[in-house]
Amino acid sequence: MLDLIDRIDLKPGELEVLIDQAKIAVLLEVHPDCLSPDVLNIKAPFQLRKRGVETKLIFADASAELDQRLVKHIAKAHLWFEQIKGGKTIAEIADVDNTSKRRIQQLIDLAFLAPDIVRDLLEGKQPLGFTSDWCVRHTLPSDWSEQRALLATL
Repeated sequence: MLDLIDRIDLKPGELEVLIDQAKIAVLLEVHPDCLSPDVLNIKAPFQLRKRGVETKLIFADASAELDQRLVKHIAKAHLWFEQIKGGKTIAEIADVDNTSKRRIQQLIDLAFLAPDIVRDLLEGKQPLGFTSDWCVRHTLPSDWSEQRALLATL
């Protein structure tokens, strides 16, 4: 497959792949003139996302990916908050759920996420860096506009 590629150009925010017209024509068993050069030139916009030492290319048309772990933690946070409103202590909840008080304290903020952030997450449109691991290491602001601004930096 890689033999079909004539050239790859990487420009700021754009990846361009040029397919070798003669080689693809042989593979498709057609005359090279039958192939439109427009079809052989693929351009894709992208963004670079850096997380620690890792760099990812995020393409504009990349399929949405649902973060099941984060969804589970948000649901758990809502359950825990309802239990706290009902009079249970964090220690009691931790005992019943077989988890630590610290874990509950790390994730309880997820019960206060802005509705549009939760909606985007359920559609797989959350920022790349917004993960359960990130939530454990960072404190989310309670103000929804501050949440949006913080997540926009990820």
